[in-house]
Amino acid sequence: MNDKNGGKQSQLIGERAETKVRNVLLDAGLFCSKYEHDRGEDLLVELEGYIGQSDVGSGPRIGLLQIKGHEAEAAHTFRENVAKRRLELDHLRRWAAIPLPVFVVAVELVGNTPVLFASSVDKLVGEIAPDGLAALEQQKITISLPRIDDLPSFLRGEIAEFYSLHAFQLSDVSENVIARNHYEIISTKNPFVLPQAKVWQKHIRVLWKGSWRPAHFWATLNHIADHLQENDGGRGVPLLATVHVYRSLKDDRDNNAIAHASWLEDMHPAADHLRERINWPKAVHWARFRFHGKSAIEELPESVSIEEDDDAFIAKAESIWEKLDSICLDIMNSLTTDLRLPDKKLKQLERSLHKLDDTFIEKLGRPSPQFTVLDRMINQYCFVLSGVFTWLKGKEDVPEVRRKRWLNQDLELAQGFYRAYYPLAKLLLDR
Repeated sequence: MNDKNGGKQSQLIGERAETKVRNVLLDAGLFCSKYEHDRGEDLLVELEGYIGQSDVGSGPRIGLLQIKGHEAEAAHTFRENVAKRRLELDHLRRWAAIPLPVFVVAVELVGNTPVLFASSVDKLVGEIAPDGLAALEQQKITISLPRIDDLPSFLRGEIAEFYSLHAFQLSDVSENVIARNHYEIISTKNPFVLPQAKVWQKHIRVLWKGSWRPAHFWATLNHIADHLQENDGGRGVPLLATVHVYRSLKDDRDNNAIAHASWLEDMHPAADHLRERINWPKAVHWARFRFHGKSAIEELPESVSIEEDDDAFIAKAESIWEKLDSICLDIMNSLTTDLRLPDKKLKQLERSLHKLDDTFIEKLGRPSPQFTVLDRMINQYCFVLSGVFTWLKGKEDVPEVRRKRWLNQDLELAQGFYRAYYPLAKLLLDR
């Protein structure tokens, strides 16, 4: 079978598998639809289906399914209890970052009968990488999915548990369960603060035991903020708490926090004035750790930081922009006629961008209000180049025509940033 026919057959099997799963769920009364923004997730499932007006406060409980079809050899009986599948590790990382329950469903098509296997991404990550997916370096990984004879019941139970215990709040969970399954406070300190600072501080170190999911992380931070509000808030001056989050006791000993978050008592009457004085986090709408549809741990508010000296900020910004321009120019000069980069060159330039993002840009410091736009432009330039690398490599199931179109769009944006530093800086400095 040639590649074209093989690809067509594979697509046909995938469509058949997806249809079989959808029919099983619909027949069991589960609202199920094609996931329109398909980046690898095939079906969207809602436990309640359409929510009535009287239920608006509760909201739908949604899960996403990734279907992996396979045509088994015809047989009178199919007795396999486990199905194995190869996954791109990058796909698993993306699913693990989605703030919804995600499930991988394998479908063995035995004649016209589907045999189903399934597992949640949370469970897969726990089995494959108990120390986190960052510890894995390979590109693909083999997963094992147990046979599920009643997929609708399985999904109902898993999705309901996700939302009842983990999703967005921990207020209804007992403290014993929280300490065992979600987080544990290692230590609390109240550092001395001069009275004229008009704020009192608290430093908290937390061992986070929950699943590696943003929704679980927000639930932990929000629960800590609730307790701070209840037990420590309302004093003469606002409370400013810093929370260092560790994944293991070894991380705590080595001071390798996976997150450093800050919370300013949001109900205190003097909090607004203090926010203005310290230019409270760049995302100014963050007065509290609420989920608000955010989908990544990277979107946490930054800790309070001292404003960078203008001359020092400009010098750092100029150096960073030069490095971004160098990467951009190297991409333009190395593009092949089919809009690719030689593999060695691609890896080299992508490493350079990641190193720049993780070191120089991370340590750029907070600018004065006059140069905020320059700070945002640097972050956007870096983001656009990251998109260029995404489409230079391409993605599974993205047609070549679409890959080139999206790549060209990002390349045009990158060219707009290229060598734009000096006109922008001159404009800002001449204000």
